[in-house]
Amino acid sequence: MVDRVLFPTDGSAGAMSTLEHALDLAADHDASVHVLTVQDEKTAADLEEPAGTELVELAADRVRERGLDPVTAIRSGRPYQRILEYADAEDVDLIVMPTHGRTGLERLLLGSVTARVIRLADVPVLTACPDAELRYPYRRVLVPTDGSRSARAALDVAVTLASVADVPLTALSVVEPSRHDANVRSTASRDRMDERAHDAVEAAGEVAREASISDVSTTVVRGSSVHAEIDSYVAANPIDLIVVGTHGRTGIDRYLFGGVTEKLVRTADVPVLTVREPDGE
Repeated sequence: MVDRVLFPTDGSAGAMSTLEHALDLAADHDASVHVLTVQDEKTAADLEEPAGTELVELAADRVRERGLDPVTAIRSGRPYQRILEYADAEDVDLIVMPTHGRTGLERLLLGSVTARVIRLADVPVLTACPDAELRYPYRRVLVPTDGSRSARAALDVAVTLASVADVPLTALSVVEPSRHDANVRSTASRDRMDERAHDAVEAAGEVAREASISDVSTTVVRGSSVHAEIDSYVAANPIDLIVVGTHGRTGIDRYLFGGVTEKLVRTADVPVLTVREPDGE
């Protein structure tokens, strides 16, 4: 269950539109909403009143209008560090943040604060493009899976969200062409990859059905780009949320958090919920 939702805000139009989506989720889970803004330390030192007061109060008023309990906080320092520290100290279950718009360099660079939070947060992070149409309740939740522990961690969160919202869930696996496809072993290689993909989605479907989700579907597709195939599937189907795993917190994975996941966050037309694989498993 989601009991505490953290919404970091800088007061931008994108942040406020994403807040509405965060409030939809919080209302469904009867969760408290923590509104946080982080100000520059040098600027804060010159002001009698914290610069973020108006920002958090504006968001808090909207939280109250939705019949939810707001908790407001203002911190000073590097935004991503303070967001992560706050989430840990307040035992937050979910962080909701906007990405940048879908035009120009902003679409490609995403936003350094959001990217760092996704990479390092111990809790799931939901990102939404302000330009996209955000729907709730979701018509269907999509979980891309390769059968890994990271994918299973994402599946567990997706099943919880779909179960509470009482919406369908689809498990999708993308089979990429093998580098051996051009040689005589290509048929056997493709068969093994297809088998692993089908095993992954069937296992995910079973987990969802055991959680009493009545509408569960499984799909395997082939394509040379995993994230592009996922985006294409979303465009062709009534999907309103993608839940995807990131890598663990060791080595280079800690910083890159998975090429597919990173690209999905940047290109998806629907919100993406990233879930990091638990440490030590």
